[in-house]
This record gives sequence, C-alpha cells and structure tokens, in this order.
Amino acid sequence: MDVQHNESFDLTSYKTYNFYPTIAANLPEDETKLIMQAVALQLFKKGYDKSDTPDFYVNFFVEEYVSYIPDLSETKSGDAKNNQGAANQKNKKGTYGEQQKEKTILQNMRLKTIAIDQALYLDVVDVKNDQLAWSAIIEGTIEAPVTEERIFQYYSERIEKAFKKFQKSAIDK
Repeated sequence: MDVQHNESFDLTSYKTYNFYPTIAANLPEDETKLIMQAVALQLFKKGYDKSDTPDFYVNFFVEEYVSYIPDLSETKSGDAKNNQGAANQKNKKGTYGEQQKEKTILQNMRLKTIAIDQALYLDVVDVKNDQLAWSAIIEGTIEAPVTEERIFQYYSERIEKAFKKFQKSAIDK
C-alpha cells in the first residue's frame, strides 16, 4: 500500500468528513456504495463525524483488470455439453457447415470471472484549501466467487488498514 501525506496539512485538526460531491469511481453504483459504506464505517470507528460542512472530503476511484475463463456450464443456445461435443467432432474435410457450428459455439460461450486485480485510489481532500492532503493506493485481488459479501469484506479490510496509516500520518507529523 502506497501512502502519501502532504505535510502542509495537519491531519489531527480534522474532525468531520463527507464524500466528494461527485465520485467517478469507475465501478457499478452498487459497488461504489459498498466502498462508501466501508469508508464510513472505518471513519466512524476512528471517531470522525459525517457532516454537511466537513473538514475533509473522501474521494476514490478504481482501476481494475478482470480475469475470465470460458464457462461451458451455460450457453445462449442451451446445452453446453452437446455444443462442446459438436465442437469437438471433426469432419475430415472441415466442411463449411462444421466451421459454422464451431463459430456459433464460440459466439455463444459465456465467460466466468475468476479474479479481479484492482487498484483503489483513496484520497482525502482538505475542504478549506481544496487540495489533496493524504492519499493511499490500495492494490489487491478479489478471487472467485465474487459476491457482494466478499467484495464488502475485501474493501473493509483494506480500507481499515489505509485509515490506520491515515491516523499514523497525523501522529507522525
């Protein structure tokens, strides 16, 4: 985890927070809300109050790379096992019809997520000066099965570690 602290800002003076008015997280809305819940929980645990007139804003965005594998358990055309068998039956001449069957099977194949490699950029912006006071880059992998509970646990654990470093930055100034 890479943490940066702009030492011209006294983090110990911060008592209240809110989320940046416009968060472009690069995630689906439900996942953005999970991150906001995890951040709010950690800040509450650390004694910060959410306010309409905050000392700092929290902003974040994500860059991610998703790893997939073919999912032969279900295809658009129905029975994947029959389709797979058709794809594996080779006509010695490789007729046009056989080539089209294989092409159709590949077009109908679904992909299954096996892991999400991600970098979460977490920023604390000083409201008074509208400048970045502290930031963390949190890198990790969410492995399958990717469920809402696992995603929330993943974010909660990493955001908790980040805000421990936030408090340490405030003390070490």
